[in-house]
Amino acid sequence: MKKKSTIAVIAVLAVLAIGVAMLAVLNGREAAPKQQLRSDAVFLITVNETEHRVTMEDVESLGPRKIEANYKKSGKDPETRYYTGVPFAAVLRLKGIDAGGLRSAVFTAADGYSSIISMEDALNEENCFIVIDHSNEGPYRMILAQAQFSQHWCKLLTNITLK
Repeated sequence: MKKKSTIAVIAVLAVLAIGVAMLAVLNGREAAPKQQLRSDAVFLITVNETEHRVTMEDVESLGPRKIEANYKKSGKDPETRYYTGVPFAAVLRLKGIDAGGLRSAVFTAADGYSSIISMEDALNEENCFIVIDHSNEGPYRMILAQAQFSQHWCKLLTNITLK
């Protein structure tokens, strides 16, 4: 009886190992293009299946400014942090993107995290910013400077889809 249990445990572990390996390969294929965007300091804005590349030169041409924002993590007191960036609406104007009739913006990170906000919030030039992130989580991050909590922020920003 003990021999059958040992064989069953080994079989289950083998199946799990194969599953993990398959998921790693699939994730690696999907992660590579996003990592390339990060290393090139580029993010994409997708509108109606049309992609617009935004480079660091684009962001810097808009004259980044210092932004004060309320950073709040679960279970911790809020703290004021300072970032350097530009209003998201200014990036849209620079790229000639008309947000009229669109309802939401989906900000997606290299790790797959997504944050969805209304287009009204996204176009608020005192609230929604694309900031230059010089940490190892860069090069871009979306922040909502006027939000009470920072849970809708998106670090490792690689793509923004407007719907």
